[in-house]
Amino acid sequence: MQARQKLFFAGIGGIFVLSLQFASGVVTSAEADHHVESTPVKYVMTVDYPVGGKADYIAWVTSVAADLQAPPELQRIASYDNYHGASPHRVIEMEFDSMADAATYLENPAVRAVFDDLPNHGVNSSLNVFVKRSDYSKN
Repeated sequence: MQARQKLFFAGIGGIFVLSLQFASGVVTSAEADHHVESTPVKYVMTVDYPVGGKADYIAWVTSVAADLQAPPELQRIASYDNYHGASPHRVIEMEFDSMADAATYLENPAVRAVFDDLPNHGVNSSLNVFVKRSDYSKN
């Protein structure tokens, strides 16, 4: 009887832990969904130059910069080179008022053409999307 009770309580404990994990996942998803339309987002892209190809990459960026900057959904765009020359070589930040604005921007045919052409000019690219928080407020 003792072994059955221990097994029963262990099972109940497991169900309790799983339900807590499920509930916290639902709350996190709901909080994230709340920010989809109303919170500024930042897309951060990293790109490495091909070996010996930095000058060609910069020339290409110069030729497509107007296409990336023109859409009204884009609030800010900036690029940075890695000070130490290590990977990632370049970071590009793009800021939007909402996730909907970002989606509209990325669906723009001129912008899409630039991103489709990126593998011909850069290597090891990645894209991260961040939602603005109010933890820090210094501008």
